[in-house]
Amino acid sequence: MEDVPKRPGKHVCLTNRKPLGITSDPEHEAFAALADEDVLAMVRGLAETELRSSFTGGAFGLDEQAVNAAIRRMKAAGLISSRRDGDDHVYFLNGPRFRDLVRFLERCAGEGRAASRP
Repeated sequence: MEDVPKRPGKHVCLTNRKPLGITSDPEHEAFAALADEDVLAMVRGLAETELRSSFTGGAFGLDEQAVNAAIRRMKAAGLISSRRDGDDHVYFLNGPRFRDLVRFLERCAGEGRAASRP
């Protein structure tokens, strides 16, 4: 009997390394995504732990459909990354992207200008 390849579960795949679109306003994309309640729930959850596919039972208080939609929005805004682990994907926050947002907010709050004041 032949070994039939196991089909991976249905979930959003971020490991397909297509070029990401370059936007002229990356902060707008990130904040627009973060304004979504489901995305914010995912960010809060992913700040504590990684998420392994599949999400048939949902995750972080969201059902499977909401998790997949939130992951797609997060991917478009560059807020999430993933890696393969066997047949599964493991999702985690894109740390460098969040650090860019922190630097942006610090500039808005005048943190970067305070050191240069006389």
